[in-house]
Amino acid sequence: MTPNFQFCFDISWDEKLGFFIPNAYVLNNSKPIEYIDKKATTTIIDSFGIKSDEIDSNIKKLLSIIDNLKVENLFKKFEKKSKSKKTILDLLNDSVSGKIIRIYIDRQFEQFLSIINEKNYPISLNLKSKKEFYAHRISTKNSILESKLFFDKNEFGMNYSLQLLNDSQLFFPSNKKITILLNEPSWVVFDKKLFQIANINSNKLKPFLNKKTIEIKNEMVSEYFQKFIKDIVKKVDIEAKGFDVIQKNEIISCEINLVEDFFKKKYVLELVFDYDGFSFANHSSKKTHSSLENDENNEIQVLQFKRNFEEESIYEKKLLNLGFQKNDNNMFSLSMDNKHEFENIHFLIANLQNIKSEGFSINLSIANKKIQTEMATIAISSQENNDWFDLKMIIKCGKFEINFVDIIPNIKENNKFFQLPDNTYLLIPEEWSTKYAPIANFSKVKNGNLSVLKSNYTILENLDLSPVSIKENDKIEYKKSNLVKATLRPYQIDGVKWLLKNHNLGLGACLADDMGLGKTLQTLATLVHIQENSESETVSIQQDLFSGIEQKSDFLKVLIVAPSSLVFNWYNESRKFTPHFRRIQYIGKDRKLLAKKLDKYDLIFTSYSIINRDIDVFEKYNFKYLIIDESQQIKNKDSKVFKSINTINAENKISLSGTPIENSLNDLWSQMQFINPDILGDFKFFTNHFKIPIEKNQNLDRIIELKNIVNPFILRRTKEQVLDDLPELSEQIIYCELEADEEKLYESEKSKARNELLKIEVSNNRINVLNVLMKLRQLSNHSKLLDTNSQFESGKFLVVTNYIQTLLQSNQKILVFSSFVKHLEIYENWCKTNKIEFCKLTGQTKISDREAQINQFQENSDKKIFFISLKSGGVGLNLTSASFVLLLDPWWNPFAEKQAIARAHRIGQSNKVNAVRFISKNTIEDKIIVLQEKKKLLSDSILELENIPQDLDANLSFLLE
Repeated sequence: MTPNFQFCFDISWDEKLGFFIPNAYVLNNSKPIEYIDKKATTTIIDSFGIKSDEIDSNIKKLLSIIDNLKVENLFKKFEKKSKSKKTILDLLNDSVSGKIIRIYIDRQFEQFLSIINEKNYPISLNLKSKKEFYAHRISTKNSILESKLFFDKNEFGMNYSLQLLNDSQLFFPSNKKITILLNEPSWVVFDKKLFQIANINSNKLKPFLNKKTIEIKNEMVSEYFQKFIKDIVKKVDIEAKGFDVIQKNEIISCEINLVEDFFKKKYVLELVFDYDGFSFANHSSKKTHSSLENDENNEIQVLQFKRNFEEESIYEKKLLNLGFQKNDNNMFSLSMDNKHEFENIHFLIANLQNIKSEGFSINLSIANKKIQTEMATIAISSQENNDWFDLKMIIKCGKFEINFVDIIPNIKENNKFFQLPDNTYLLIPEEWSTKYAPIANFSKVKNGNLSVLKSNYTILENLDLSPVSIKENDKIEYKKSNLVKATLRPYQIDGVKWLLKNHNLGLGACLADDMGLGKTLQTLATLVHIQENSESETVSIQQDLFSGIEQKSDFLKVLIVAPSSLVFNWYNESRKFTPHFRRIQYIGKDRKLLAKKLDKYDLIFTSYSIINRDIDVFEKYNFKYLIIDESQQIKNKDSKVFKSINTINAENKISLSGTPIENSLNDLWSQMQFINPDILGDFKFFTNHFKIPIEKNQNLDRIIELKNIVNPFILRRTKEQVLDDLPELSEQIIYCELEADEEKLYESEKSKARNELLKIEVSNNRINVLNVLMKLRQLSNHSKLLDTNSQFESGKFLVVTNYIQTLLQSNQKILVFSSFVKHLEIYENWCKTNKIEFCKLTGQTKISDREAQINQFQENSDKKIFFISLKSGGVGLNLTSASFVLLLDPWWNPFAEKQAIARAHRIGQSNKVNAVRFISKNTIEDKIIVLQEKKKLLSDSILELENIPQDLDANLSFLLE
């Protein structure tokens, strides 16, 4: 959309100040500019209704420069005394401050002219108080002018003239009315056009503004040459008559220089040929050059340099034979694509002697930094020390030895230049930035050496250092104990071995198997093996009077924390699979009676909510193991439960979760911080180093680095990978049409939502935004969710109830999930009206009633429907008697739905499972499905999961389309 305003500019000479003043004007139309009126001050721009984000960034820069060059702002910048009686003229006339101010003004003005010229913005010259912009306008984007000098020696002295070259046409400056805007670089205006003059200071032009030729008498030639001509003839072409001419066309040497390719962001090579006094770059179009010099008799002579292209091509072929290629600009590079910035330089250093033997000299300098040409190597040694690995890394570069510790700041800041004692610079090899970055980021410096956490041992493996303790635990011998009353599948045995390996190393682990693969059984089997192989001094045996199982009197003391709905499930599973363990549920109102006896049990089961309330009880114990189930519960690092869990003392830690990354990489940091503290650094470092580069930029290097660090501690298997006997899962979406009245109400509320969100600053009012979106989600299901008295029919309700009736007629058992408890209540009332028996599990269901509800559904053939709120029943439940899972409304996170489906699609299920999603067409639910699909990218790279976080802010307009 074309804006209904435009900016234009003017530069006018200020006689009093002695320099050009730029100004900006704004017009409320986009037509060709004839007259102007209002300067583009902040007040005027606001009065036009122009928003900051509507103004082009280059225009903003120009407005900033204009503001900087205002007299009052110049005075504030350079006069530090707040009560000074000086004026800007006093400062300009001062020999010291005046010079500094004028340098500043020139630099600002140069930026102004460059932007104007490059972007072709409308500009006028010396408009002053006149408003006729069209009459003073000057054109931009004109070709750069070249200059040429002419010398004609005669018996009386020498004639000296300067001409400018514009599009192959030479002309005398005196033939034009030239206004000099800036001396260096040289900017001028003539013929109502803005020009830049290459390689010359405008001061050199001034003598020729009023006359074509300057006559220099014999006695003044030498002095004039030294003062005015000698410097300029090095930069411009000349023609000379009447002088002795010396011709030079032989190459004395060929030097390889570094040139920065700004577009490809790398340094390429140019060849510079020295013709004994003047050098031509191989890519230059210039074929000859002439200059004037004094001979030994102080006589001026002409040197003419002419290129020998045949000899130059010999050097070029040598460089091509070394493996370089020549690009379109006649520069040389090992590859034409954008690889490493310094790849060509590292090649030169590695092949220095070979290149020199071909007759090249090499100038390795970047921005006045002389690069060390000796190859650098690193010697590494390591020693294992308790929970750390100590490293010693010494860099050798020529005669210098450097501790790797000294270059860590360079690697962290991606600064490739490390200064050596002789003031040359070690150019840090590109592969070091990748290979040693984890050492730089995750090690601690102690007494000049490096210490790496044991949990970061993969860093050493990437350096070809294999810690002894890690190698010794590569193969774990495991045989299932008779105390485990279950048959372990092969993948479950592998899971136990994996947990034991990390236990033997004293490191935490996250078992992240898909829902329904038996994480509980694998964990219990691991604990049995640990108990049987412990080196406890107390080995006396007791007889359990009820189970008949012998028990050790040395208790294991494992604290297992789970969501409230799963505590009884854990208790029952442990009683079933490991009946010899002495177990207790630390829940209920009377739990404090057990507070002093927790060390008398093998397994203590409790919930996250109780951990929060009774953390003072748990902090007093030292547990052998701390195990948290559905560990995504601690994903919020600022939550009370995260902080509480991390204050509990435990020798070993395990987290269990089918979805270790639910919404963002924040979840992963929290999980890893729990099982192996500081393995990913503190949260600020993690955010800057991993989260932002991966989530925002999909940085592959950071994904690989993160994966290497966490992979030893996260075991992730999907049902499809390990189970051949899992029943088929069918998933489908049934789209529901809104009823006519429903649709009108939805569209009305959507319009209100748009208007409301326009008033909300999303980042600061996230709760308000979610509330607005929730209204639309509720309306997509049933109008009664917003108004209990609503009489509108619900299109989705009719579709769902018809579908349920069909399933009931075929004697199917059904799980029905919704994000909204009130939504479930609508269907419960329908069941009551139609005398259909059902079970129910929501956040309002008492803990003591939950097990009964589950057992009734599993065992009672009359209970065909189980209504479950997504958050309360989406994890940990075994509901294999159901073969249909109905999802009444989509949730933002697809993993919540996946977990819900896994209540039925799991080990023990013998029937095909059908998952059905009901989506209201042309509503926010449509959009949520699209966002769910977008969430299935990132964790594939890290954990072989499916999730990529999306900012709610960025999707608001999409959701309200």
